[in-house]
Amino acid sequence: MNRILLIEDDRNMAMGLVFNLKSEGFDVTHCMDGESGMAAMEGQDFDLLMLDWMLPGVDGLEVLRQLRKKNVSVPVLLLTARDSKEDIVEGLDSGADDYLAKPFDLNILMARIRSLLRSRAWLTKKDQKDGKESRQEARFGNAYVNFETFEASVGDKQVRLSYKEAMIMKLFWEKRNQVITREELLQKVWGIDGYIQSRTVDNHIVQLRKIFEENPKNPKLILSIHGSGYKFVGG
Repeated sequence: MNRILLIEDDRNMAMGLVFNLKSEGFDVTHCMDGESGMAAMEGQDFDLLMLDWMLPGVDGLEVLRQLRKKNVSVPVLLLTARDSKEDIVEGLDSGADDYLAKPFDLNILMARIRSLLRSRAWLTKKDQKDGKESRQEARFGNAYVNFETFEASVGDKQVRLSYKEAMIMKLFWEKRNQVITREELLQKVWGIDGYIQSRTVDNHIVQLRKIFEENPKNPKLILSIHGSGYKFVGG
């Protein structure tokens, strides 16, 4: 059973969401504010966080930033009435994995939830080789990535990838030496491509190059293919 943490201060909305989520078979924990929500995350393993932006006290975006600073990699669905393109990009760049504007259709919400849970399952799924499961990891040059723990290293440098960074690297690894279009990258990693601006994708690529490239300004592993997308040539 998938576990969902809902942080929403509108009690009536929260009650309706909890009822419907439980009816769909989810195990739901509800918190009314950001502080109690962050406390609920401590030491607990949730499969998804549904987070209202406009919370009293510590708002949802600050909750999101604090969780990402602590390397909490749970997928986050941001819920808010703020639906301008600038707000959407800000939410995604702060670490949200998807964004749903209020008021929303319940069927659309459930579809978004299933999409995020599928992406998490894909990220941590072990590959099958010769009928046996292989470890979910990648090694290229002096670099290492573990897709289950999001831990990575380059030489003696240890880093922890974000959820999206790990997803991008897994797609690169699965399709190494192949051109990956922006459309495929957006659909596989973000699930829905209608509102994602190129800046959001580029920011993630820039960060990954800083981690894995010897010279990020002259990349040798994560290449930009003009007019097409990207190619990962490690491994």
